[in-house]
Amino acid sequence: METIIWEGKHSLVPQGTAPKFGDAPLEFTVQRPQDAPWTEETWFCVDNRVDQYSDARISVHFDTADGRRVTISYEQIPNVWVHFRVRLDEIWSKRFFLAPFPGSYKVHCVGKPTDPKEIVSVTFSVKPGVDFKDARVTKVYVSDQQPAGVKPDAPMIDEMGQLMGYEWETKTHSFEEMKERLEKEYARAKEEAAPMPGRSRFGGFTAKKFEATGFFRTHHDGKRWWLVDPDGCAFFSHGLCYGTRMGEFGWFTGMEDFYSWAPSPEDPLYKNAFTHPRYIAEYVKRHGETERSDDWMYNPARGNMIRVFGENWWEAWRAIAARRFHDWGMNTTGVGIVNFIDERLEDFLRISKLPYAVTLKRFPVTEHFIFRDFPDVFADEYEKNSETFANNELKPMAEDPYLLGYFMHNEPEWMFQVDVNIAWELLVKNEPLKSRAHMMNWLRERYGTAEALSKAWGVEICCFERLLEPIPRTTVLSKQGMDDLAEYEQILIDAFGKIPLTACKKVAPNHLCMGLRYATVNEKILQSCKAFDIFSFNCYSRVPEEKIEQARASGKPMLIGEWHFGAPDNGLLRTALLSAKTQEERGKAYRRYIETVASDPDMVGAHYFEYNNQTLMGRFDGEHMAHGLIDCTNLPYPHMVKAITESSERIYGLMTGELEPYNEPIEYLDPSW
Repeated sequence: METIIWEGKHSLVPQGTAPKFGDAPLEFTVQRPQDAPWTEETWFCVDNRVDQYSDARISVHFDTADGRRVTISYEQIPNVWVHFRVRLDEIWSKRFFLAPFPGSYKVHCVGKPTDPKEIVSVTFSVKPGVDFKDARVTKVYVSDQQPAGVKPDAPMIDEMGQLMGYEWETKTHSFEEMKERLEKEYARAKEEAAPMPGRSRFGGFTAKKFEATGFFRTHHDGKRWWLVDPDGCAFFSHGLCYGTRMGEFGWFTGMEDFYSWAPSPEDPLYKNAFTHPRYIAEYVKRHGETERSDDWMYNPARGNMIRVFGENWWEAWRAIAARRFHDWGMNTTGVGIVNFIDERLEDFLRISKLPYAVTLKRFPVTEHFIFRDFPDVFADEYEKNSETFANNELKPMAEDPYLLGYFMHNEPEWMFQVDVNIAWELLVKNEPLKSRAHMMNWLRERYGTAEALSKAWGVEICCFERLLEPIPRTTVLSKQGMDDLAEYEQILIDAFGKIPLTACKKVAPNHLCMGLRYATVNEKILQSCKAFDIFSFNCYSRVPEEKIEQARASGKPMLIGEWHFGAPDNGLLRTALLSAKTQEERGKAYRRYIETVASDPDMVGAHYFEYNNQTLMGRFDGEHMAHGLIDCTNLPYPHMVKAITESSERIYGLMTGELEPYNEPIEYLDPSW
């Protein structure tokens, strides 16, 4: 059943104006009718269209009468009618990443947990993009069913997975052109590659030696931190995330009309070019095995390799990719959590002889969560599941000398809402959380009596056992109470990392734990990271110095787990989280960043994100950026190859102080792109 809140033909563009890229958002607000169905199972929907070149950046703000706001932000395919939808239970802010819906790209939720019944108005907001023309809304409604899919006016993707109707420097113009190029590169890739001069078999620096232990380790020589390779050579991890991944799967079911040609999922020849979301571990972690789990996803890069090489496509891909690593001087491949189950990962690593850093899948969870993906860490099941996690995910690699180290997790979602105190959520959440007993005992030890606790917190607490049940969210604690929760939150965060770390060290004592691959650096995580061998964090900044300085408080050797730059001349509908004005400037930005990292005495590596461009239809979570080193036709960006190779040759001279980092002026692109 559908209930209309508003219906008409409305342009968000004020009469007499001509908004352009970078201008203030255009907004349309509706009041919530008190008689409209508005339960946690209800879908809130907006039928809309944005006409422009780039993807559409849209925010849907849900506001309460007292000024609180929960925002669903997403990107949308331009130039088609899209049915925005969100189930109202998401207003509880129970997760950061929402599943993309047909016509959308990546969807995020930001805001403190809020009862959807408190919402009084909703504002639909569009940020004008590149070559903006118009943004329109025709209907706002609630429904007990999701609306239908999306249909383009005409196909927008060519037979090789590229954007139609536009030109750029590296565009491939025919299948024949692509076939000839790839066959030549494969023939060359089958020849043995010579290592860069002065490099060990692992990519280490043969002119600087330490004790060899047969495994990667860390070492401080009195001047700086180093990684040491298994043969004892100094090592800097000049890495590339997802170097083993063979293309990127994008949404296909319901999106078939966007392609001018694509193979059928039923064609046996192309079986490896299709998958379902339920086979992507990170998708299942975020959304379970039922949400869109049977939809098809298509990988144009694999489709192209199959068209060229037939059944030999995997061997051709492996040989070409591995040869590029050696030629470019990159000495670490990042094995990520969203690598696909049919990638023959072990074969790739064994044959290619590349050191690798692995992000472990299936981080331990519990039946109930404290906030988003933060588990009930003092429940017995967390320790038990941590042991299972370590044995299943890490033990099979435990004696491999090519394993540089492991990340236990990737960008925990609870960290994206830094103003939420995990201990407060433990106190108020209406679920049977076992960690409440640990907090109760901690407070009993601190205060001795319930009377003393009540006085300190400014609320009446009859007995410590009262804390085993949730207290109302409307409770107001004293400053001392909030200080106690801030202190106890640190205990929870420490346990979040240390319990699985203990299990991992038991099964792989010879390998480096590189932490939890946090999305950024803040005070909440700096204390807890001291248990790890290396502190890893992702750093999407034009220059990394500020985050490095902040992370130095960890006292550990440090590694940047993700960073990148894009450029607009790429054939996708957006660039990247950070971009330069041209591909040439992008190469310069790469050099400036990696050489700055290598020159810092506390840094031991940085892994560029990522090898492949993403797809026009968006990967499992809707990301669709052109930040890769290769496009969907397996063509490298030449300016990036030049920059990577030049920096690779200079890395160890930068670390010893013999060379200064690249610091030429760079033209960056407005981050709004």
